Amino acid sequence: MRRFVRRLLTPPMLVLAALFLLWEEWLWVHLEAVMSRLAKTPALRKLETRIARLPPAAAMATFLTPSILLFPVNLAGIWLTAQGRPAAGTSLLIAAKLVGTAVVAHLFRICRPALLSLGWFRWLHDAFLHLRSRLYHSEPWLAAVAWKKRLARRLRAAFARSRRSILASRWHAIRARLRR
Repeated sequence: MRRFVRRLLTPPMLVLAALFLLWEEWLWVHLEAVMSRLAKTPALRKLETRIARLPPAAAMATFLTPSILLFPVNLAGIWLTAQGRPAAGTSLLIAAKLVGTAVVAHLFRICRPALLSLGWFRWLHDAFLHLRSRLYHSEPWLAAVAWKKRLARRLRAAFARSRRSILASRWHAIRARLRR
């Protein structure tokens, strides 16, 4: 029975994991790029330099701080949703996710050498990278990437068609006015 349940539940769980990692990877890359642009201010550069010099334990505390600070915000989003204000609750959860991911991604880039000097963190980091590598080569992941590419192609084509039709309608309107 156990084997049957495992065989039944493993494919959908792999699909969900693949989609979650695809989303998280996309957020991580793009939001870290946004944070890097914001961090070019002199004050934030000084702060980054100080954070980069932290010892491993302090770097870990710095790295965990945004997640700890956003926990009450996430609870507030859930509470708002439970109180019958799903739009406000969902908006708060999405904003917390975006801000949290941006800050954590940027802090990880800064604190990475110090964090990887901790044996248990290096082990978790390597285990995650190994799992991610296995997932990236799995059929559900490849299917999700192919689906994303097809969707992007269709959206680009639809946008190009609508843009051509808008430009064409404007051009015809201009020509009609000029004829009068």
